[in-house]
Amino acid sequence: MKKVALACCLFAVTALAQGAAAPVAAAPAAPAPAAGGFKPRHVTKGGDKKGIEELYKTCEEAMKKGDVDAMAARVDFPVMMMTDNAAGVPSTSMWEKQQWIDSMKKSFADMPKDMKTAKKTKATFLSDSLAMVEETNEMTMGKVKDKWTSAAIVELKDGKWMFKGMIEGGWGDMMPPAKAEAPKAEPARTPVKAAEPAKPAK
Repeated sequence: MKKVALACCLFAVTALAQGAAAPVAAAPAAPAPAAGGFKPRHVTKGGDKKGIEELYKTCEEAMKKGDVDAMAARVDFPVMMMTDNAAGVPSTSMWEKQQWIDSMKKSFADMPKDMKTAKKTKATFLSDSLAMVEETNEMTMGKVKDKWTSAAIVELKDGKWMFKGMIEGGWGDMMPPAKAEAPKAEPARTPVKAAEPAKPAK
């Protein structure tokens, strides 16, 4: 990451009369707090690139072994899954651990044996504990080659970088349909008795 350095030049005011002391420079004013008391966090350590590289390396090794549980150990559930379908309609959902594991196992089982993949990553740090990772993917399967971009949201939690969101286009048509909610039963209504006709006076 490139950092832009800002240089400040201070101009001293000379005394008007001989022997007069130069005025003392006023201390810089503290930055005004943001609206609502919000104070943004900044990247103060230059970004933990090695930590994110370790995250991807660990998951890549686990994927080669087919160890889905080891991959799941580096995901902070529920995890955000964002994609779109062939028509370009986006969809986002939060997956629990078992749903994610079941989906990964099915993907591994359906993966062609001759398919080879490679991934390059570029992290953009939002703070010392939050980052967005751009992923450049390459796939070779026989004579077929493809290249596309995906992304991930990662966080530093309990001393380890973990996935909190995964974004990749094209999975929408393969996602299981959302379960329709059962209609809520309306409470039973007590029948209203018809008013009895008034009895004639004797």
